[in-house]
Amino acid sequence: MKTDRSILVFATQHMPTGGIESHLMEFCLQMSRVGVAIDLVITNSAMRPDTEELCKKLCREVYLGKSENTLARLIWLVSTGLAVSTSRYNALYTNGQGESILLFEKFVRHGGHWVHHHHTAGDKSDQATWGPRYFEVMKKADSIIACSGTNARSLQETVSRSVSAIPCFSRDLGSVIKTASNIVRLGYYGRLIPEKGIEILCRLSEEPELADVEMHIWGEGEAFPESYFLQYPKVIFHGPFFGKAELIAIVSQLDAYLLISSHPEGLPIALLEVMSAGMPWLATNKGGVKDIACDSLSTRVIPANPGYLEIKKAVLLLIADIKNGKLDGASQKELYARNFSPERLVNRWSEVLDCS
Repeated sequence: MKTDRSILVFATQHMPTGGIESHLMEFCLQMSRVGVAIDLVITNSAMRPDTEELCKKLCREVYLGKSENTLARLIWLVSTGLAVSTSRYNALYTNGQGESILLFEKFVRHGGHWVHHHHTAGDKSDQATWGPRYFEVMKKADSIIACSGTNARSLQETVSRSVSAIPCFSRDLGSVIKTASNIVRLGYYGRLIPEKGIEILCRLSEEPELADVEMHIWGEGEAFPESYFLQYPKVIFHGPFFGKAELIAIVSQLDAYLLISSHPEGLPIALLEVMSAGMPWLATNKGGVKDIACDSLSTRVIPANPGYLEIKKAVLLLIADIKNGKLDGASQKELYARNFSPERLVNRWSEVLDCS
């Protein structure tokens, strides 16, 4: 069996929410729109039922592993590998970090091109989290793709080979109409983990200088249940969100997005999404964040490991400029359209996956 333009997509996991999960769905959506047949395999899937239904509409075949038992997961992986081995693909696209990638690749008949997409910083500290088989993935894949130029350069030094940079897909939010408000509204949406600066945002909400500012948070995570936010009356916690329509509603309620991250970021997809709507953001200089900073007012980058007072000062300056009407999102929207829009990325991914 052979399809003129077909790819096999393999991901190590898919959680209910997350930036990479969003990229994967947009990847399948945008590539299928241009006539590429996709078979999707995910070893550890906890995706929502509506997301699973969407996958089945976008992809030719969908294989989702859902067992928590290690042996059962291995058996599932081998049986799924045997199932896809009867087809031939233009390319294999692997996504994520895990030992299962190397085993699965052995089953795949592709046209000589295996593209691996690495999403985190690629520096020495990132390398310390890799297992031995993942090192082999980095050596054996035909192409290694990082999410940003900064990460590609770090990764090249780590793996001693050529690494290309192609951004992840993100949801283009277009022109978002802001809801009326007399106060400044700052916020964060995404996975709620300590590395994303959630505790710092809560601490900022208690500052007297921010008494006339609202802090909004959307997302979910075991470290930050709803009860955690009850001790911070100035934080408005909205819980999880799903889908593009809900994301547009979130952005319509905010004046700026904050990402005080200590995570080894690739290229944060949330920053790309708010960029598409021209919304200002402030973020720590992690991974490829600086690569998408296009002006010093609407895209603000602070040091990678700032002290609390440094963060507070930067946030207060942002608030003052918002109140004084100094911020304009036009340059962000232009940069997004030129380098990060779905139309632009479809062409770049089609070339590297040999399915133009």
